[in-house]
Amino acid sequence: MALRYQLEYSRERGRLDALVVADDGGLLVASAGAEGLCEELGAMAQAFGQTFIPPHDLPSLEGGEIAIRPLRICGEQFYLASLGGGVARDAILERTKLGIKRILDTN
Repeated sequence: MALRYQLEYSRERGRLDALVVADDGGLLVASAGAEGLCEELGAMAQAFGQTFIPPHDLPSLEGGEIAIRPLRICGEQFYLASLGGGVARDAILERTKLGIKRILDTN
């Protein structure tokens, strides 16, 4: 629940279309945004692991830049992935990473 609130706050603040935390297998741990969009974003996070423009064969993700940040928490690999956003996106993602680490480290 805390992760979802963190992601929703960050998504609104960063004007992101979607924001997800996915595990190393591409499964969603938490998300904010349209469900199908978040599932697709989470599934590809591990495969790409960087910032890029989505390919044309992924029409639901077209129109915005995807940013992916790896997270290592309690020995496990996770990915924070976003679609869209403005000039403050990178700062929002870094701050969100800290919040996610704090939440997951306490559980």
